[in-house]
Amino acid sequence: MIGNNLRGNVVSRAMRVPLVKWVKEHKGNSIAISGIILLIIIGIVVLFAVTHEKTAEVKLTQVGLDYQQKLPELKKSVDKTPNDATARKNYGVALYATGDLEGAKKQYGQAAKLNNKDAVILNNLGNIYRDLGNVDKAIDTYNKSIQLNPKSLNTYANLANIQMYSENKPQDAIDTYNRGLSELPNNTQLELLLAIAYEHAGDVSNAKKTYNAILSHDANNSASKLALERLR
Repeated sequence: MIGNNLRGNVVSRAMRVPLVKWVKEHKGNSIAISGIILLIIIGIVVLFAVTHEKTAEVKLTQVGLDYQQKLPELKKSVDKTPNDATARKNYGVALYATGDLEGAKKQYGQAAKLNNKDAVILNNLGNIYRDLGNVDKAIDTYNKSIQLNPKSLNTYANLANIQMYSENKPQDAIDTYNRGLSELPNNTQLELLLAIAYEHAGDVSNAKKTYNAILSHDANNSASKLALERLR
């Protein structure tokens, strides 16, 4: 099966900028720097480790090279079976990987019409809207994906990332992470992202509570320990 997990899901450039600025301002505090770097690493791990239903994450440059050669074959499959949602989804993956966002949007849009029960199609379509700068459409599409699959960590992270950094609405992102945790209780990745969102919103008290909540079920979680040291 052709992988259909798309790039840029959790740690955006916008997310990294305030963290880098913070590190520069606190470069004399080794514990603080270690904590924030570890949190960034956790985010990157989420970005590259989270998978959808039996999909494989690969580097975009490698995807582009691989799918460039597959484009004719995938297009032929769509032309032959235009009502096959999977064929269109696979073609959309290749178009996205080779930089054709408009072409990918068209294929995913058609695939969603043919199969309106596939949460992965909608999540990936949301990624395309995000990359095209259509924030409202991306948010709406992510929400539809979550309705179909309320246990998709990746989609909650995608949605919250836009809310916090594109819309500058950290409280919306916090609500999204809490929504995800109601479906995925004690999920350390979501809890770490929630804690970061609280920090972004200036809510240190709830950030500390969240880090402590992580330690209650993951006593050796280094990121939470270092974050609490930093926030003292």
